[in-house]
Amino acid sequence: MKKTFLAVAALLIGLTAAARPGGNISISNDTLLILKSANVTMTVDIQHGAKVISLKYNESEFLAQHVPAKGWFNNPNDFGSTFWPAPQSEWNWPPIATYDKNAYSIKLEKKAAVLSSGKDEKYPYIFHKTFKVGKAPGTFIIEYCIENAGDKPVSVAPWEITRVPGGGVMSFAAPKESVRPAEELKFEYADGIVSIPYVADPQGNHKIFADSKGWLSFEKDGLKLTKSFEDITTAEAAPGEDELEIYVNRGTTFIELENQGKYKTLQSGEKLVWTVEWKLEKK
Repeated sequence: MKKTFLAVAALLIGLTAAARPGGNISISNDTLLILKSANVTMTVDIQHGAKVISLKYNESEFLAQHVPAKGWFNNPNDFGSTFWPAPQSEWNWPPIATYDKNAYSIKLEKKAAVLSSGKDEKYPYIFHKTFKVGKAPGTFIIEYCIENAGDKPVSVAPWEITRVPGGGVMSFAAPKESVRPAEELKFEYADGIVSIPYVADPQGNHKIFADSKGWLSFEKDGLKLTKSFEDITTAEAAPGEDELEIYVNRGTTFIELENQGKYKTLQSGEKLVWTVEWKLEKK
């Protein structure tokens, strides 16, 4: 950890100006990557999993923030947006710290920032996350890359998990029959669009899967986030997973907006690249 921190610090010293292409990308306190697009600001924690920890429209925060729980249970996985390898059955729980919590190195380019993980001994990947400001106002591009840094073939799919506060309405395009379990979350269906108004359940958690059509939106308090990604079929997803998954945590704590890419076998040294576009706008 110490060597990684020193490497990041050394890279950042004297490069603050280079980290501001067009004034849209900057570094704060040598630990946070900040991207601006019109009224929207995205903040990424370089030292803790290269996780997107904030997405603000002006001063209004859109992502779930960590809320220490009362009593014995304190969930460290209740905020921000992270990136995991799928299927989950390969590693179960908790998330792999090397990719979800540990420090990333950073390379600054003219119009992008590339953050790279270390290599986990048990799950020998290297993750690369390239952050860019999109052309449209309020838009950001995240290019995820999974590199097989081991000496054996591995099968894996990319998986983005974005946590937002409980409330609002989730929506996506999908065949009605692909939403499963059908009774897990009550939803409305019209013209090919699934709409799920949030309903708090203090008794339990809920999760659904769906073969969506390459996008997922969440609207709350007059703001709307739309994530766009490659449209794949259920057959192309990792075993036991799907292109779109929504997890609703008990109570009113947080919702996970999850999207996945194609499941692929990577030979040693081979890379998988997957791109997601975020757009936050006022409605």
